[in-house]
Amino acid sequence: MTESPALTARALDVSFAGTPALVDVSLEIPAGTRVAVLGPNGAGKSTLFGAAVGLVAPDRGSIELHSRRVAFVPQHLDVDPTFPVTVSDVVRMGRYGDLGWLRRFTERDRALVADALDVLGIGSLTGRRFGTLSGGERQRALLAQAVAQDAEVVLLDEPLTGVDVPTQEAVRELLGRWHRGGRTVVVATHDLASATRDYDLVLCLNRRVVAFGPP
Repeated sequence: MTESPALTARALDVSFAGTPALVDVSLEIPAGTRVAVLGPNGAGKSTLFGAAVGLVAPDRGSIELHSRRVAFVPQHLDVDPTFPVTVSDVVRMGRYGDLGWLRRFTERDRALVADALDVLGIGSLTGRRFGTLSGGERQRALLAQAVAQDAEVVLLDEPLTGVDVPTQEAVRELLGRWHRGGRTVVVATHDLASATRDYDLVLCLNRRVVAFGPP
């Protein structure tokens, strides 16, 4: 565990239409740690992730990720089944942050995409339209995109919700792989047993920080 922070929040307030979602949230997540974010529905877990990646604007305070290479997998991603994007397209998008839209894929880029497809066991789905996949298949494709990004910080918003057992096992194996690679992994979850067993730190959130520390 290193001393440098991967994420820092200072007196963070976020509200929607006047209703507080996060109130005076301050915390620092050390780089290289696994963090479980626990809290009831509506506690602000998704809002915290959204603010971290710039999808949600704070009312007050700040939140900062101390890395350019960040992967975020949201809890829900609705896609029109007719939208012509395949599983292969989705995973390859994980490389666009480094490449941009116009540069050609290098051998390393192709290797990262192939590895991501293999790790999540979705090589047979590459030609399928993303919008036609089951919930578990979609989650695997999005996680494969995160693997292809080769990110230093990974934010996963309830990755085990509504997925089948093989996908749950694949996610747990992936979390271990990221940890062994020195990545910082922050996961919103309702699984108390996993939070105490599989993570270095636990953030208990209910709009405010209720507790933050070792399980």
